Amino acid sequence: MSAPQKDRILYYVVALVVSAGVFLSYFSISGSWNFNPAAFPKMLTGTADRPYVYRQLIPVISKFTAWLVPQWAIELFQKGPDILKNTINLLSQGIYPREAIIAIILIYSCLVGFIFAERSLLKQLEYSQDAEQIIPIVLTILILPLTVFHGYIYDLPQLFLFTLGLLFIVRKQWHFYLPLLAIATLNKETSVFLIVIFALYFFRSLDRKTYFVLLIAQTIIYVFVHGLIVYLYRNNPGQSIYWTIELHIQQYSQYPVTFLITLLFFGAILFLVFKGWQYKPFFLQVSFSVFLMFLVLFFAAGREMEFRVFIDILPIFGTLMFPYSKAV
Repeated sequence: MSAPQKDRILYYVVALVVSAGVFLSYFSISGSWNFNPAAFPKMLTGTADRPYVYRQLIPVISKFTAWLVPQWAIELFQKGPDILKNTINLLSQGIYPREAIIAIILIYSCLVGFIFAERSLLKQLEYSQDAEQIIPIVLTILILPLTVFHGYIYDLPQLFLFTLGLLFIVRKQWHFYLPLLAIATLNKETSVFLIVIFALYFFRSLDRKTYFVLLIAQTIIYVFVHGLIVYLYRNNPGQSIYWTIELHIQQYSQYPVTFLITLLFFGAILFLVFKGWQYKPFFLQVSFSVFLMFLVLFFAAGREMEFRVFIDILPIFGTLMFPYSKAV
């Protein structure tokens, strides 16, 4: 076996082990699994509150593939680590163990997939080989501080799908990107920011006809998929957007330390992102514009210190936090 083959296998092992550690820790520190409006059984039956019920990718796949899980697999998972067993029990609520196992497998697969999608994105952006190896692993670990107290079944899948979408955009692989946009929209409506990135990045570099055909095609896909979901669940309790600006003000007034932590969090990100900004890939610079949009979303519709709002765009701001070292 050649040295490159050994290195490749070693990296695969490291990726799987790191993903497993982050995966189990993610379920341990994220406290939203028993959040009733978005409870997994309600997601499966389509009775969850809006907007959570809109995120249907994992519930749909879990529901229609649950028959593939044999009884011995349920018993095997019940003998696994306590955090895994408890998560399955919490998700299934004793009613849907097969669906919970499918969901767990899908979420873990998306976490592993993120590492390799990010690695491919770095290669496409001509990062050095060392950066290709290190940055995806570090970003995977950085998922944890973003998801303390808050985490849902669609977060890690959306991270993977969004990263894959960025890769297809920069490669101009429209035959892959357009179907992926539909899938990502079925998972979470924040896929609309992929369209924003496309619109900004290719505004001057694509010929007008191709640009507008692709922009219209993406808009139709998004409006159709998300519009259909919104229509189907229009009578569910809840509302499409929960405005939380007043909650932020109240929380920061009562607990100033949370405001300090929030300032430090964003300050650290912005400092590292803009350090050596002029040397960083133009695609990521343009894509970073959506960070400001997510920032507005965080204060307008997110809960205080709910930093998981930014997990979709971790491959953008997370990558920009590292110095750019070009491949030779």
